[in-house]
Amino acid sequence: MVDSLTGPEVESEKAGQRRIGFNFPMLTVRTQMFSGVFDMLGSLRASRLISWIALIIVPIVASIGLYLISNSLFTLLWTPTARDITRELGPGAYLLLPGINPFLPILYGWVAIICAIAVHEGAHGVIARNRGMKVRSSGLLFFLVIPVGAFVDVDEKQLAKAKSKDSLRVMAAGVGGNIVVAVVCILSVLVIVSGLTPIIDGVYVSDVMDGMPAEEAGLLAEDVFVSVDNVEIGNFEELKALLENKDPGDVVQVIVARGEMWEDRFSTSVNLTESEDRTVMGVTVGDLMTEERLRFYQALAPETFSMYLVPPALAPGLVPFSDSLALFYTHGLGAQWHVLANVLFWLWFVNVNVAVFNALPIYPLDGGRMFNISLKSILGRRVGEKIVLRITIAVTGTLIFVLLMIAVIPFIL
Repeated sequence: MVDSLTGPEVESEKAGQRRIGFNFPMLTVRTQMFSGVFDMLGSLRASRLISWIALIIVPIVASIGLYLISNSLFTLLWTPTARDITRELGPGAYLLLPGINPFLPILYGWVAIICAIAVHEGAHGVIARNRGMKVRSSGLLFFLVIPVGAFVDVDEKQLAKAKSKDSLRVMAAGVGGNIVVAVVCILSVLVIVSGLTPIIDGVYVSDVMDGMPAEEAGLLAEDVFVSVDNVEIGNFEELKALLENKDPGDVVQVIVARGEMWEDRFSTSVNLTESEDRTVMGVTVGDLMTEERLRFYQALAPETFSMYLVPPALAPGLVPFSDSLALFYTHGLGAQWHVLANVLFWLWFVNVNVAVFNALPIYPLDGGRMFNISLKSILGRRVGEKIVLRITIAVTGTLIFVLLMIAVIPFIL
């Protein structure tokens, strides 16, 4: 049975807590309005099962996090190119903060961060109630007037006195909740991407050079070649081969697709010229490969899975819902399909990062507290709490040092 949060003791706690606290620049808003939600969800038998699953998830996620940290450190130490890329991205790339991280969009980023923190803290509250612990309050955190997170105030005294397995399950709930949301979101992204249909394929005009024949003929950036001299153009090699058989001064008939959804066809004559011993129109082009890119992204395999950890801005030419490629695809969800895909992607991305960071054995993160509780349970009677605390501090210090090295190495080597 889940304990009720009513009664004189709890009412006294409520009175002792300020509903709104401001410590520049952070604003804290406390509320009891979610207590009923925690009680209701905590009373479900499924919550007990989920708490055990979360307990299994945390060491797996922590192991992945430790591997990624180790791999990043060795890559930066032994690969100059990796250091160059990191320097170019700047120190902001290490921070999961919209507006500071160069690849984290402000709107999608804040939505994802707030949701991830709310899920993380809410899961703690649900499992705490399931284990009969009090949730003194919950609330929102604001940076001035911008919402930046949420919190759940679980009774620390009860948490400290609880059985190890119960404390561990409460601590594991946050990471487990983030992973569940992340999995649901990435599967939803896959479902959306699987329903995409390329609008057009072929050779894309990225730039039209000033004063060249293509500009005089009316070709525009973002045109897509349909045919040249009644020969269909499917890729750059076909266009290149056709122009190699032409001489400067020849006139070719060009048809390109343009306009909304590339439904319009524009026909013009281009008087070819010579540049660097080549016959040219004066355009910069590239293969769209919309079908090939889509198949690659849809292929869920170990060698392609890393793509789903890459922000669209870092791989705009590969991610179908990036700003660069979204306009070349259509979906049954309508014209704004890419907005939903981006929301789901960033929910996946941020929840995974929040889960990995919190699972690390760094005290006082969830993983660090779980590490400390586990050591007490295994070694406490033999070595004492002081030794357990020293081990916890040593592990925490080592990991913090490694993280600092990862951040600093690109700028000192």
